[in-house]
Amino acid sequence: MLETGAADLVASHGPGVQGAQRLRAALDATREAALDDYRRQDTLFHLTLVELAGSPSLNAQYAAARATLNDLLGRIPLLVRNLEHAQHQHTALVDVVLAGDAEASRAVVREHCAGTAALLRGFLL
Repeated sequence: MLETGAADLVASHGPGVQGAQRLRAALDATREAALDDYRRQDTLFHLTLVELAGSPSLNAQYAAARATLNDLLGRIPLLVRNLEHAQHQHTALVDVVLAGDAEASRAVVREHCAGTAALLRGFLL
């Protein structure tokens, strides 16, 4: 929910030139990350998106939620196929956010989060 709202805000208000550059750079870092660094870069990508929403309280809440998520993700293997799919979703998210499409940004984030939840359920339940 937090990231969906953040994506909506960034798409609706625009990230500005520097924000767009930061978001693209974070996306590029996930693409270029070595497998053992992927989760850290993924976290930085998502934190960047949330930070661009411009809400300190949202940042704090998301960082706490992300720490919990990272703990869970650390308990499952990195699967290249899943990472490739996540990268497609990340790219789609950046595209729709930078295009200012708030509705599509919410949809992409919901799909991405649902996929992560399904992955975790598959390994941890």
